[in-house]
Amino acid sequence: MTGGGGALAVLVLASLFGASLALAAAQDEGAASNFDGFSHIRTDKVQFNINTGDFTIPDHFTATRQGSDITADHATGNSKQKVLHAEGHVVVHDTPSAASGAKSQAAQRPSTLICDKLDVDGVKKIYYATGNMHFTQEGGREATSDSAVLDDAAHHLHLEGHVHVKNGDQFIDGDTLDYDTQTGQVDANGDVTITAPVQTPSPGPATSSAPKKKKKGLF
Repeated sequence: MTGGGGALAVLVLASLFGASLALAAAQDEGAASNFDGFSHIRTDKVQFNINTGDFTIPDHFTATRQGSDITADHATGNSKQKVLHAEGHVVVHDTPSAASGAKSQAAQRPSTLICDKLDVDGVKKIYYATGNMHFTQEGGREATSDSAVLDDAAHHLHLEGHVHVKNGDQFIDGDTLDYDTQTGQVDANGDVTITAPVQTPSPGPATSSAPKKKKKGLF
């Protein structure tokens, strides 16, 4: 076997011997991304069908590609369709690099997405997160919601259900919210509430007033 198939056979053999495996489909990044869109998957055990492409990772794993990585307790997926379903303490780190692409990528701040379940489209680089979704981005920005869709290629995050966003001392709550992870543009809809602290002047030095003189005829 050649290309991704040969690497996958190595993955299966390593798992049979109970070894901690490191999967690299090829030396170059383009060929390596043939396994579910990730260049490297590390775990202790995997069950894989070379004919259908179906696989199961029953234990904790780490999947990486240039600029991002995913960790979770276990996962299933299909290497031919490049889809991955991860569950349990799912964490997605996104760290754009100026050296890895265009100037627009360098402008995007590093971020972390945490959830209970995650479905990944390895071709389109889209993440579907559900259950206790928590998104944080460098610079003090964070958001929580019932579910979220992160389009890594389009720099777009869509949040739904009990959306709560914090940016420094400002807060936004709503039913749905769309956030451009690159430009910082926010579009909120459905029972939107914006909360911001009221700036109060700092207290100045205390001043004493002179006693008033009584006028004649008063007391």
